[in-house]
This record gives sequence, C-alpha cells and structure tokens, in this order.
Amino acid sequence: MGSTGSGVLELINKTVADNGTLGFASELSGEQAHMFLDALNRRVADGDTQALYATYAGQPAFFVMMNLSGMPNCRHSAELAKAVVAPGFRGQGLPKQALRALICRARELGIEQFVLDVREGSRAHRLWTRYGFQTWGILPDYARVAGQVFAGHYMSQSIEVLAQRMGI
Repeated sequence: MGSTGSGVLELINKTVADNGTLGFASELSGEQAHMFLDALNRRVADGDTQALYATYAGQPAFFVMMNLSGMPNCRHSAELAKAVVAPGFRGQGLPKQALRALICRARELGIEQFVLDVREGSRAHRLWTRYGFQTWGILPDYARVAGQVFAGHYMSQSIEVLAQRMGI
C-alpha cells in the first residue's frame, strides 16, 4: 500500500467520518480500501488518472483525482473526483493551491475543461460554486444515504476561465 496509499485512505476515512460526501456511507473496510487503491494505482499506471496528493509536516493534507477521458472526442475534458481536504487543514487555501497545480497539468495534457459531480448543499458543492463551477444538470436521485435521497449537481468550468478567476 505504501505511505501515499495509507495517507489517501486516511484522508478519505477522516472525511467520511466528518460527514464528507465521497460516495462512501462509512469508513472504508480493508477490502474496500484495497479495491480503491488497486483501481487508483491501475488507472494512474495506465495514464487514465492523474492524482494529486499533498502532505504537510508528514500528515496527509489533500487528495484529488483528475480522471482523463479515453474517448477521442472527449479528451478536452477531465473529471475531478474524490477531492479531499483533511479536517485539520480546512480553511488554509489548499483547494486553491491544488487547482493551480491541476490547471498547469491540464494545460500540459491539452485539457480545456473540468467536470465534476457533487451532492447538493454539501461542503464540496459550496466550494466548487465559490470557484465558479456552474451546474449544467441536476439528478434528483443522485445519492441515497440512511433512507434519505439527495440531489446531485453536475458542474463544469473551462480551464482558462478558472485560471483567469485565480489570476494564473
């Protein structure tokens, strides 16, 4: 698993425990963790995913996946997924720093837009909206948690518009 894998799992589990909305109802079991890291490692090795992981003073601080499209007609677009800021590092500008790095990498890869999906009203939804992501579609039955149904927002933003917003 390695220290990076352990750090990514720690971030995911802390966020889930803190009512984060990452698609997991509870902390990952050993089997789920193994499957998640296996898939992530495979996608990174195949070039289908770029992963950004940051630590501070040896502590996991941030993680996000940028999933690239394998479809020739959609290579201009990349999906941001599983963006996680450790609870102790929230409010310190990590998403802004990560977006700067993601914009640079996206430009190197010829990606022109980011897309993502989030649960309506979640911390993530508020964060992405603050950075100018626009909802282009809403799925009313996006997630079901503890008997409750939540809507999901499908959002996007041009790399260049995002870069301009951030002064890059």
